[in-house]
Amino acid sequence: MTHEEITQHLSRIIDNIAQINSTVGTADYESFARNEQAKETVYNYLQEMGQAARELYNNSEEARELPVDTLMAFRNARYNQEAEMDHHSVYSLITGQLQEIADEIKNSELYKNSWN
Repeated sequence: MTHEEITQHLSRIIDNIAQINSTVGTADYESFARNEQAKETVYNYLQEMGQAARELYNNSEEARELPVDTLMAFRNARYNQEAEMDHHSVYSLITGQLQEIADEIKNSELYKNSWN
């Protein structure tokens, strides 16, 4: 995987996390669970991140130092959403760990060096 491809995948993950944060905002779990449009949007972003994370994990040793394995689980997010899987675990990730993952990627040498 080229350096440019790594940068594109990492940037997509960071951008998608920002979009998810914007979509969910300060909504509590019940509001999120009732809002079909927000859930659809969030699950689309999660699936894109999962696919990007899988590409990184499978094709870049350096990227494996980042928490991409956590995000890989979401490559089937839309299917899980349509199958009415547990939205609470997704909401917990969104409101907790997801921003930490974005910050870890932004602060990584791999991401910082990609802009040099």
